[in-house]
Amino acid sequence: MLEGLRVLACGARDAVKLCATLLERAGAAVDFAATDSMDYDVIVISSDVDDVADWKASGTHIVCDITATGPQDSRAGQPFTDAQVQAMSGLMDTTGFAHGAPACIGIALTEISAALYAASAIASAVRVKRRRGIAQNIDVTLMGCAASALTTFLPAAFARRTAGRVGNRHPACAPWNAYRTRDGWILICTSTEEQWRKLRQEARVPQLDDARFATLADRVRQADALDALMETWTTTLSTGDCTRICERIGVAAGPIVGIGELHREPNFRMRHPEAARAIEADGIGADTYRRVSVFAMSALSEAVAVLKPETRESIDAAPLAGVKVIEIGQYTTAPLVGKHLAALGAQVVKIEPPEGEVARSWAPGQGGTSYFFALNNTDKETIALDLKQEDDRAYLRTLLEDADVLVENLRPGALAKLGFTRETLGAINPRLVYCSISGFGIASAYPSRPAFDTVIQAMGGLMDLTRSEGAPVKIGASGADILGGQAALFAIVARLASSTRDAGAFIEISMQDVAAWCALFAAGKAESRGQALACLDGHIWTEGDVSDAQRARCITQPKAVAARLMEHAVPVMRVDELLEDGDFLADILSAARDANGVFWPVLKLPYRLTKTPARVRAVPGAPRAVRRAPPAPAPAPVPEDRPA
Repeated sequence: MLEGLRVLACGARDAVKLCATLLERAGAAVDFAATDSMDYDVIVISSDVDDVADWKASGTHIVCDITATGPQDSRAGQPFTDAQVQAMSGLMDTTGFAHGAPACIGIALTEISAALYAASAIASAVRVKRRRGIAQNIDVTLMGCAASALTTFLPAAFARRTAGRVGNRHPACAPWNAYRTRDGWILICTSTEEQWRKLRQEARVPQLDDARFATLADRVRQADALDALMETWTTTLSTGDCTRICERIGVAAGPIVGIGELHREPNFRMRHPEAARAIEADGIGADTYRRVSVFAMSALSEAVAVLKPETRESIDAAPLAGVKVIEIGQYTTAPLVGKHLAALGAQVVKIEPPEGEVARSWAPGQGGTSYFFALNNTDKETIALDLKQEDDRAYLRTLLEDADVLVENLRPGALAKLGFTRETLGAINPRLVYCSISGFGIASAYPSRPAFDTVIQAMGGLMDLTRSEGAPVKIGASGADILGGQAALFAIVARLASSTRDAGAFIEISMQDVAAWCALFAAGKAESRGQALACLDGHIWTEGDVSDAQRARCITQPKAVAARLMEHAVPVMRVDELLEDGDFLADILSAARDANGVFWPVLKLPYRLTKTPARVRAVPGAPRAVRRAPPAPAPAPVPEDRPA
């Protein structure tokens, strides 16, 4: 992949260290201190924290600068911490229980996200340099990464609504929460009417058949009553029994796993036995996370690849110009990958079921399409296929014949059951890069268990590290989904940047692996200090010492004033307030059009390449139905010979 790449990482931010770790995992040689004897291809810095040399002016290196805010932000150059960025971006206000204060996410989410996006942007720039000889600079901002994680909360803001904290719920789906069991807690997550029907039938609680729960929108509005009725069922069962029932009927569910017990979690122990033994013997240290990889790569099949003829690209073409991607995904993970591959210049063809992806219908939106879907699916061609039908599977095979990448987040084995095994894909296209994203991985202790973001957060250690009033709570944003998608994006782009790519590849992403990698990195660091203080109109986040007098004064002041009066303090922004914030409007929010010329609010990318920029341009319309030739008419019957 990135073998032969020489990287210098000389920034103090966690994002710099983690980005270097990812590049190293992909084959690059990394130094953390400059040497006279080595000439570097890539240099990763954090100029708002460190006094670093002006590498950007050299013109000979790929230089990636990871900072808190962008150059158009009025606060540019200030060395904000991850927690301060969480507060200023709205992320913190989405995390915690509705009745409590905003909760700081227990991992450095914006630093980790910046590391993953920076690694993908660097791999893109490496591809450009290897193919066209162009070196360029890259800017990555923590604020941009934070905003990119708000796709489940920004739609309400676009509709001029306030999206408050939902604890362990989902703002657009129900039932979706942590429920008490006979011996603990279980996360149960539903997103479709079929899942709700099966769960209702299994629970056998008559009130769940009420008309007030008839539609998804009804269930979201009646979430308090719905959750109370759900617990009349779950409290009769053990956590294990409830989990097994949900697995049997295809509903995502799982227990909350403590970070100190992660090495005993069956799937983690199966997939990472060396890491589990090390934690059991020595506990979690600063480098324990390095024993867990965020992706696995192997040969697609034994078929011999025939290289695709290279097309001549213009000097300023996007990094992935000429790359064709097939996406079979829904919700967040695979769509996030496809969105960024499209922004980087790839032709992305998204396969949807005939009725369209479920997330299209989530409120709010416009013209029959949700803002959520629009945010996650920009710049794609969309095609409707029923993959249960042979004609539609044949059409997909045709699409795959000249594709470079296939990315999907179906349940493990689902694509194979449709006839698209790794061996079959290798026979169709031996040079294909096939990326499978799933909750627990292909080789798993839970081969038939579905998984959603909240379940993975619970079973990957993230919820245990994130606490609201002492209780474990999920990251408000879909942290496990987003981080899993980012890991897949990096692995795919790194493979496309390989200078020796002569065969297909299979990339496996387990969202639990990625969550555990993040949780172990956080657990191996010293805890950061800070607290949210109540103000007249919300909260501020401070990392300084706070006296009782200061705490009392905060309550009488608006948060903008209180933040100015206290050292190391910033306001905790609500997501809807971002749309009135000049910095957010200037540096993060953008607009795209659909095929009818209608404008949609979208987000700028959190990474900026100076010479071959990635761009967000368009929102797709309804999926296009594939036109097929009508069946040939049946031959006319031959008259029978009859006696005269």
